[in-house]
Amino acid sequence: MKILSQDLKNNSIKVRVDNLDDLWILSRIIEPLDAVAGETTRITKKEEGQEGIRKKIYVRLGVEKVEFKKHGDTLRILGTISESSNEDVPHGEYHALSIGPGRTLEIFKVFQKWHLERLKDAEAASKQPRLLLCAADYGEADIAVLREFGIEHISELSKSLPGKKKETMKEYDKSRSAFMEELAKMLDEISKSQGIGKIILGGPGFFAENFEKSLERMPELKKRIVFVKISSAGKPGINEIIKRGEVDKVVKGSRVQEETQIIERFFGEVSKSSQFAVYGVEDVQKAVEFGAVDLLLVSDYAISKHREAGTFEVIDQLMRNAESGGARIMIISDEHESGERFSKIEVAAMLRFPIG
Repeated sequence: MKILSQDLKNNSIKVRVDNLDDLWILSRIIEPLDAVAGETTRITKKEEGQEGIRKKIYVRLGVEKVEFKKHGDTLRILGTISESSNEDVPHGEYHALSIGPGRTLEIFKVFQKWHLERLKDAEAASKQPRLLLCAADYGEADIAVLREFGIEHISELSKSLPGKKKETMKEYDKSRSAFMEELAKMLDEISKSQGIGKIILGGPGFFAENFEKSLERMPELKKRIVFVKISSAGKPGINEIIKRGEVDKVVKGSRVQEETQIIERFFGEVSKSSQFAVYGVEDVQKAVEFGAVDLLLVSDYAISKHREAGTFEVIDQLMRNAESGGARIMIISDEHESGERFSKIEVAAMLRFPIG
């Protein structure tokens, strides 16, 4: 994401969308009753007996609904037209802006501090190399892209290997080598098609070490991989790579790793009945009133759930009050393991001091 202009006195920020992560972030920031403006196309006024002509226009919408489709690389913002660059387009009619990578969008709203931080984080993240994660063992591999909003599992490789017995060792070694060769080709093809420069590959036992040795014929791929030892393959292995902090050794400031570490710390405090962590709207409200909240954690799932139910005002006011009291606010994505676990909690806080 690129922040093109910012006029907070007039509650306006203009951004350029670069990737899927940016669309996800905008879908969480743009809310009903906000306004947005951007280029679009629309069939203009028809002449009698003629078909209307679809023209490129610039419109401003009063937002009523926001739809994000992860697999379509599109953010749809639905609302009513309040301004238009074409006089044949009546104000008050419904329209949908479809925003994808490469498009610009101006957002009009009263920006809270966490909104601004999220946009700045997205801008900083766009300058970081993208990362591919792979957790594998002989016969099994899971491949995922590390995104700003979480882990996107994009491919799996599963092969049945012969038993590791004395009479089948040659066949076993041959199958093992074939599996590593196929995995190497997959990683090379996926990383190139996704425009990803760095890969973290982990595996139990000596898998990572042996896989590294198998890449002598693919030196360019080998240079792009960081090899780590983990205890399991597949999706649990991907989660282990995140929790162990391996990502931060390659890409500084990963949002997913930051969220994971904070959530694990929160659950650690809860497990030892610490007075420095509270959860649930009622207890968090109490902590906010005491000015004790250092970090307010809100599940992205909770925001979506309460918006759809028409009860978001309670969460929104809680966030505003916490921010006024000097608390930092972090929206936790439910698109990774720790975030999904936290989504059942919905709202929590890490405290500066216990409140009894």
